[in-house]
Amino acid sequence: MSANDTQRLIAAWTDGSISREDFAALEKILRNDGHARSLLRREANLEVLLREGASMDAQLGAWHENSASAPPRSIRRRQSLLWAMAAALALLLCLASFFWGGHRESQKNKLVQQPTEETNTGCAILTRTVNAAWEGGDTAKRNGDTLRAGPLHLKSGLAQIEFFSGATLLLEGDAELEIVSALEAVCHHGKARVRVPPPAHGFKLEIPGMKLVDLGTEFGLEVDRQKQSAEVQVFEGEVEAHPEGGAQVNLKKGEGLQSQNHALTRLASVTPEDFAGAEKLDSLNAAHTRTRHAAWFDWTERMRHDPRLLAFFPFQPQNEWDRFARNAALPEDPLKNGGIVGATWAQGRWPMKNALEFKRPGDRVRLRIPGKYNALTFAGWVRVDGLDRKYNALLLTDRYDSGAPHWQIYEDGRLMFSISYPDPTQPENQKAKRNQIYFSPVVFNRSETGRWHHIAVTYDSQSGEATQYLDGKEVSREVSLFHAPGREIIYGDCELGNWGMPTEKHKFPIRNFNGRMDEFAIFRAALSPQEIKRMWEAGNPE
Repeated sequence: MSANDTQRLIAAWTDGSISREDFAALEKILRNDGHARSLLRREANLEVLLREGASMDAQLGAWHENSASAPPRSIRRRQSLLWAMAAALALLLCLASFFWGGHRESQKNKLVQQPTEETNTGCAILTRTVNAAWEGGDTAKRNGDTLRAGPLHLKSGLAQIEFFSGATLLLEGDAELEIVSALEAVCHHGKARVRVPPPAHGFKLEIPGMKLVDLGTEFGLEVDRQKQSAEVQVFEGEVEAHPEGGAQVNLKKGEGLQSQNHALTRLASVTPEDFAGAEKLDSLNAAHTRTRHAAWFDWTERMRHDPRLLAFFPFQPQNEWDRFARNAALPEDPLKNGGIVGATWAQGRWPMKNALEFKRPGDRVRLRIPGKYNALTFAGWVRVDGLDRKYNALLLTDRYDSGAPHWQIYEDGRLMFSISYPDPTQPENQKAKRNQIYFSPVVFNRSETGRWHHIAVTYDSQSGEATQYLDGKEVSREVSLFHAPGREIIYGDCELGNWGMPTEKHKFPIRNFNGRMDEFAIFRAALSPQEIKRMWEAGNPE
């Protein structure tokens, strides 16, 4: 069985809904899979803590069979069955602990394992780019990326790099820079403008023939590998130049120095206008932003006419108090407009574009999507600010009835798509389900918070295949073992960013999304990978 099936069986055992057949399957997995045993121990420990905490909060007393509130016999039989199952699993786990060292591990670890704390081993952050093309193609960098020690090759465009020491370097392509640490870099080729605030005094920048030590200043440098020349020009403050094999030279405002074939020459004047500064970056960035936004707007006008589009929410309010999420799909259908509850308007991917911000447990957008369908695509631009819940809602139907799709982000950063169908092995039990659950690899971690990403999922009820995407690239493709072809997809009342009507007594009813949504589209068909990629390209703010 897959990892998803193991998680489903453990979840069913934990909430008491596991059948005898599934229990036997789980028992077999636990005998042969050490990872599954560890997962069950963690879930069982968490369950104990949650129940003990709930009992203390509610001041619950011990339950006695003779009390007036004793449950009916049918429930007692179910409890007895679950206790028997639990005892069998406990015995199996004890034996497994003996043979595989689980007992020693449990003595070393706390009841609930704490995840390893993420660390940041970088030296700088890539904060802004304009028309930047990097060496490496698919490994192109994005605004907000942490930069570690190592080489960078900017083939064209502009890139602003902010070192953790506080120094800022504006690089012009074609340029090659090597980051050494938060306080040091080497320029092998190209032009750069450097600004160093007082806290970063002592920032070192090496160029062919000399090493520069900044004393709190702004300067430009240019290195030409073919001409074997390098020069530095000081625009503000003071720089120490340490030529190879020569005496230190102090350069002040308006002074410059050139090195060519190990010969030093004082520059007669400096030309700050030849080096891109913040003003040029702002101007180019504003023009680039307008161009990208216009391209996205033209693309959405064409997409609105797609007959496969059920609903499209670009999140553009008529005023700051607007509480409608207007459906822009054509032909216009006001009944598919969404109602905004709690969520507030905020800046989207561009300064001229709005988004909805979800922060509080009550924030949501209420939707109603009538009809029955054979396939779907969900796609949207999101900025995740945190994964506060075990399940973080993207689109969830009320309750979780047969044929209802759910799309959310799991607590560890994986995209999670699921669809609910009855369990064919228990036709007499209408509440028994065999949910088709599909996980992507981890796509969101702490380094990705606060950044815009395009996410999408497609599902076809005939093939049972669910495919999930991040920024135009496929990250997972899977068919559930529980798939049966031809079962319909039904939405009805549903929500963006929350779960409006959880199933009764569910352990995790609160699933509010923490972040922003810039647009969200719902299709009645499974779009192709090429169509998803074009959607990302059209809306990419960079």
